[in-house]
Amino acid sequence: MRTISLSIVVMIPKEKEKSLMYLIRHLQKLIDADFDKRLAEYGLTCQQGRILFFVARCHKEVHQIDIENEFHLSKSTVSGIVRRMEKKNLITIKKQHPYAIIEPGIEGKNVISHLTVHRQEALDKLLQNIDKDKQEELFITLNQLIKNMEGGDSNV
Repeated sequence: MRTISLSIVVMIPKEKEKSLMYLIRHLQKLIDADFDKRLAEYGLTCQQGRILFFVARCHKEVHQIDIENEFHLSKSTVSGIVRRMEKKNLITIKKQHPYAIIEPGIEGKNVISHLTVHRQEALDKLLQNIDKDKQEELFITLNQLIKNMEGGDSNV
């Protein structure tokens, strides 16, 4: 199997290695792998980690439907994730009519605190050796790429 995997890597055309889409995917995989590694230290899945950060960073009351919409997940999937996260004290659910309010729990706040430090370390690593002007240019360009893909301002 190693030979097959190795030959596949070797056979990637030079054009693909340098393509923008390939570079973006590769960078995302590296970022995800680092995030997954950090989450595993707390016994969390990637999806649980993302939901935990969403709940903590949201500037309004969070309901299950908000998580469903944000992550494009079914009601039953979110129900299961939320139930498991509540058992681990990562989130608390305040039962109020008509919808329950989801908030970070005690364990969730601790995890967020630790992961926020790791997140900054990862960002520092990502941007090392890139001067502030280029960082700002990168930020603007990435936001424009996102806007383009979401269908805004099509000047093509």
